[in-house]
Amino acid sequence: MLSRAFGTGLAAIAALAASPVVANPADNHRTIAATPPMGWNPFNAFRLNYDESTVMAAAEALVQLGLKDDGYRYVNIDDGWWLRRDAGGITIRTNLYPSARLPDGTTSLKPFVDRLHAMGLKAGIYTDIGYNICSQRWEKATANLPEGNRGQREVGSLGHQLEDARAFSAWGFDLVKVDACGIADFGADLPEVMDGTYRPLGPIMLRERPGASDIARVEKLYADFAAALRKARPANPLLLSICAWGDADVNNWAGSYGQMSRTSSDINASWGAMLHNFDSAAVRPLFAGPGHWNDPDMLEVGNGDFDGNHLTEARAHMSLWAMIAAPLVLGFDLTRASPDILAVVRNRDVIAIDQDPAGNQGVIIAQQGDGQIIAKALATRGHKALAFVNRGDGRLHLSVPLADLNLSAQGVHLRDLWHGRQGTLRDGVVSVDLAPRETALLRIEARPIEAKVSVPADMPARIHVTEAGYLPPDRITRNQWVPARIGFLPSGTPITFAGRQETASIGVGAGAHLMVDLRGEFRRLSLAPEHVATDAYVIKVDGKAVPHGPLRNEALDLDLKGARQLELIAPAAKGEGASFIWHNLRFERQ
Repeated sequence: MLSRAFGTGLAAIAALAASPVVANPADNHRTIAATPPMGWNPFNAFRLNYDESTVMAAAEALVQLGLKDDGYRYVNIDDGWWLRRDAGGITIRTNLYPSARLPDGTTSLKPFVDRLHAMGLKAGIYTDIGYNICSQRWEKATANLPEGNRGQREVGSLGHQLEDARAFSAWGFDLVKVDACGIADFGADLPEVMDGTYRPLGPIMLRERPGASDIARVEKLYADFAAALRKARPANPLLLSICAWGDADVNNWAGSYGQMSRTSSDINASWGAMLHNFDSAAVRPLFAGPGHWNDPDMLEVGNGDFDGNHLTEARAHMSLWAMIAAPLVLGFDLTRASPDILAVVRNRDVIAIDQDPAGNQGVIIAQQGDGQIIAKALATRGHKALAFVNRGDGRLHLSVPLADLNLSAQGVHLRDLWHGRQGTLRDGVVSVDLAPRETALLRIEARPIEAKVSVPADMPARIHVTEAGYLPPDRITRNQWVPARIGFLPSGTPITFAGRQETASIGVGAGAHLMVDLRGEFRRLSLAPEHVATDAYVIKVDGKAVPHGPLRNEALDLDLKGARQLELIAPAAKGEGASFIWHNLRFERQ
């Protein structure tokens, strides 16, 4: 059980790191990626061993198999499309993309993109934020590496942001994925740098070492690229997919510039890798919402541990991505799609959970051993998705009281989205028995116990971390330190009271700033900042500070009538205290 006293002994104030200021994603161009993007990418199935015909075959399969109508519309090419960079820009590798060869001797991907658009699909392209690209470091055996002298082989965007943004826009692309190998993997000690093959750069970003990374410079590089996209095509800029693998505190600033942000290293088709990537995004519901999505990487459904011989795992993988509102990007060979795998990725009830217009990411409400329970509030009040997850190799029984979801046990409609069965509900408790590696995904429709009350777990997409506050030096992806979490301290310690996890509470780093989009829809808020004699915290309603004194076991009751915005600013670190809890936030609607 977690004490309610301020100060959790997580680190001394001497370890206080610089805290980035994060722009409010609500101010971002939300019309781009209002729901998580869906589509297909060749890399998981083919690595770099594909060409234009491979991509067009997949595009045709998206249409013919009905996947386009299910929402899978982005067709994204990956690394390997370029031949070299010349004075006039990038020359395309026409042996792979023959339609790029124009009569005047120049090259353009516009004919390729036009074909995709004519099929009712969208097109995505790939680049890197540095001078060089991932394949030059990690795919050395491919025949499709850039050619020419050192300068010509520098096909990454650094120094060419606006030039490349204008080319991608002119070619008609709808999305650009911007990788980060160029600023992480070409340091002076790399043999290919030492022998002059590549120009040295940094590393500016060190993998799993944010304290040693030049975070401000990494952020600026992506900010500059986002600005170039807006300048190149102001009325309809490309969707920006930031691929910095969860490093350089990317989740604290990515929502200011891009619509997708990778939270981890590349996925592979193994159960362990899938869980690792899921975990990297699942702990960050306060960093996602319409126009800015956590991206745990492409789906491996159809491959390896998730192929037609492993349908339990395939359904689990699809369920978990849907619960955390992840982009659904297929990565298997669509021309060899089995009916069973198609049934997994075409389950429209599951897709609807991912694409729910409220944009809430699911919140972990309970976890013990190999068992995990995740709840996701849907756009219709009283409608929720509930995932019971067995991460292990033994059978498992999990249950949750409906009261923990603020739902009445009367008149409940409960449906299993994979098997169509009615779930087990007894004495107000939902229970499931799970096979090894199984995830049960349920949709619940019920009457809220408190009809007009919402807690943070009901509205994570409305809550934004605008300043991260305390950041420990060991905040690497594996440690999963998150500046703000519903129901947990940033360290991952559950916030509990009377034996139950508090999904109405938010744990934050000391000094963190939260902003809540109220939109004039609430009349009052009750909350209990940590029950201690401190008045160092700040609460603002529409920019005006709310007067208060030290709290000693009493709650605050705030008038929110007509208010558009609420700010919650935690006290700065004091002594050994590195975190703060906003207890029992209860928003009452008009």
